[in-house]
Amino acid sequence: MIVIPRNICRDISSALAHEWFVTNGNGSYAAAAVTGTLTRSAHGLLVAALDTPAPRTVMLAKVDEELEVEGQMYKLGTNEYLTNVISPDGFLYLQQVSCDGVCAEFVYEAGRFRLTKTIWMEARQATTFIRYTLAEHSPNARLTLLPLCDYRSIEKITQGSEASHFQFQALANGLKITANADARPYFLLLEPAASFTPLDLWYWRFQLRAENNAGLDLFLPGLLRINLAAGRTCTLVATCEADGRVELDSAASFARACARKPSQPLLSSTEFTRDLFAALT
Repeated sequence: MIVIPRNICRDISSALAHEWFVTNGNGSYAAAAVTGTLTRSAHGLLVAALDTPAPRTVMLAKVDEELEVEGQMYKLGTNEYLTNVISPDGFLYLQQVSCDGVCAEFVYEAGRFRLTKTIWMEARQATTFIRYTLAEHSPNARLTLLPLCDYRSIEKITQGSEASHFQFQALANGLKITANADARPYFLLLEPAASFTPLDLWYWRFQLRAENNAGLDLFLPGLLRINLAAGRTCTLVATCEADGRVELDSAASFARACARKPSQPLLSSTEFTRDLFAALT
């Protein structure tokens, strides 16, 4: 287990130079900078090995979180846009990041709340679990999730268009995302179920710092909102398994993940590509 402390997490230059990944043991993975920022084209929360040896496919790129506590809104995401603009500045609430290559944990604190985000993958499935836990001592809160969607090879960059939007279908417990007629659908499932507000819009010009590329566009189908009581959890499951047929029991899935052998988890930018793909083989 490697731990990145608060002083690195809250220094944006240092934080963006540290990256994490977790894998499913079968070629798929999730990865980003410790702030959740995308700094290279290979980053994403669901990067699936659909047709090996073809390049992997970025599906769910990232999720930005907003937490409303006692009437105040905390934006926990961190993005870098064209001309080095950082927005929002959620890294300022990041207390600690830890990872062992199988599970990654992110702790956010501000005011009287403490929110822990835990990310892992189901073994040998293209399925990522993102679990949010509000600490026992925290006031009740409302969590809003902004799922930023993609569908591309890790070797390419998505260029959005006002004339071309992803198709999405609201389900009882989440969303079905279809990027285009030839794309494999993927699913964003929330347990327990959340309310959904459709937006159907593009976020433009993400800057990929490690590659000096500022041309990535991501699609936001809408907002998922759920109320969290102190001590309670909710879990977002991103999967491209057929018809979204996955087990949503996050406790059982997490126990299976913890039983797997850890791999090298947290890296500097110069080591990322080499060590990630070594872990996938």
